[in-house]
Amino acid sequence: MIPLGAAEARSVLAGLRDYRASLGPARQQALEAYVPWDLAFRVVGTGSVGVDDYLVLLYGTSADDPLFLQVKEADASCWEPYARKGRRAPVAPVHQGRRVAEGQQRTQTVVDPFLGWTQLRGKEFLVRQWSDHKATIEVGLLAEGGAFLDYATLCGEVLAKAHARTGDAAVLAGYCGKGEVLDLAMVRFASAYADQTEADHARFKKAVRNGALRTVKA
Repeated sequence: MIPLGAAEARSVLAGLRDYRASLGPARQQALEAYVPWDLAFRVVGTGSVGVDDYLVLLYGTSADDPLFLQVKEADASCWEPYARKGRRAPVAPVHQGRRVAEGQQRTQTVVDPFLGWTQLRGKEFLVRQWSDHKATIEVGLLAEGGAFLDYATLCGEVLAKAHARTGDAAVLAGYCGKGEVLDLAMVRFASAYADQTEADHARFKKAVRNGALRTVKA
């Protein structure tokens, strides 16, 4: 995490004005109770390597009332190259930050009240609270009894409900069918994904041993 210089900080703060416009009136009022205090650049996780990511610390009534916003660059969807084109009339270019924010609003029952989007220096960004209070699970617990199967079932149900909210649930159910064709296809994909992950990790370790990659202890 690196503090921002004055010029870059001004650019991020200017982007917050457009971000405010992406919120509804009630959420705009809540945001107006906070004042930006400090900014930083942050290196993000594996799934977003290479994107710009900023943190903004804001304070409300006192130092006991902080708000952390994450301003994270949004890339195009990984599905975009495979999406069928030409079946609908041309539409205006999609703002990638807005695409991600609205997609999250559609798929989740309750979302971050500060979820929105903006644009900085020609790049498109998603804005949200840095701490979204997501739950996690200890991997070791999945080895106990039928915990792994229960967890997989729960994940499947949540994913299915998210899809049902964003499309025609009856059409989706018909597409899945009552047989095991889709089930077996997903199993084959998951198995191939696991094999690829192991192969990638083995290649990574080999690169470290050969000196092609340098590791640094945190």
